[in-house]
Formats: sequence, structure tokens, C-alpha cells
Amino acid sequence: MSEHLNTVTEEYLARFYEPKITAYEFLKCFFACLKQKNQNKVTRDIVEFLHTQKAKPENSEVLEEINFRSNGVFFYSDAVEDALFNLQNGGLLGKMNPSFGKILIQYNDADAQKAIEQIEASYLPIIEKIAEEFIKTH
Repeated sequence: MSEHLNTVTEEYLARFYEPKITAYEFLKCFFACLKQKNQNKVTRDIVEFLHTQKAKPENSEVLEEINFRSNGVFFYSDAVEDALFNLQNGGLLGKMNPSFGKILIQYNDADAQKAIEQIEASYLPIIEKIAEEFIKTH
């Protein structure tokens, strides 16, 4: 009986759970950091990169809410895909040709600054470091 109550309680509490930082918030700031470093497009698999970054303990605080799954060939994340769609729908990202998977960062300077200012201050150095790693390994 108590096992059933624990399950019910966990399900109830899960409805009210708010992540510390969502995939959308992370990616919005991540792309703003890239833009400030004069990166205007992404031509590599962002999901694979983020999966690798999540495995690093120093990045877990900002990436812990993003779940990844593998189909045996590559990793994917519904949270990342949803966030990318929402950023594209909001005009902050674009695509040159969806079949090539090239993402264009369409932030202007004010958009980038606003996205960075909206993130919790303790997360910013971690996100900036991830962005620098992305540029370095790109």
C-alpha cells in the first residue's frame, strides 16, 4: 500500500516540478553567447555535442534537465528539438535549408544581450564555457 502511495505522491509532485533551467532557456543563452563571439551559424549536430557536454560534471548543473536517448546510431532529445523549434518560431534562429541541418543564429546584439541578462548569473559562466568549447571543437 505504501508503495502505491509513494508512486501517487511522486506523480502528483512531478506535475508541479519546475526545472532550474529548461532546455529552451539554456539554448537561448547558449546561442546568444555564440552570437557574441561572432558565430552566426551552426553546422554540426547540436544534440550530440550537448550529450557529450552533459557527461562532464562541471556542466551538469545547466544540462541536468535535458534528457537524451539513443536509437543505437545517434542521440536525440525531445527537449532540445522543442527548444530549437521554439527559438526558430520566435525568429531567433533560422535554417538555410532544413535538409542540410544548418542553423542560422539570427539574434541581433540587443537580443543576445537580453538573453544573457535573463539567465541566472551563476549559470552564465558554465554556459559561456560550453559555448567556447563548441567553437573550439567546431
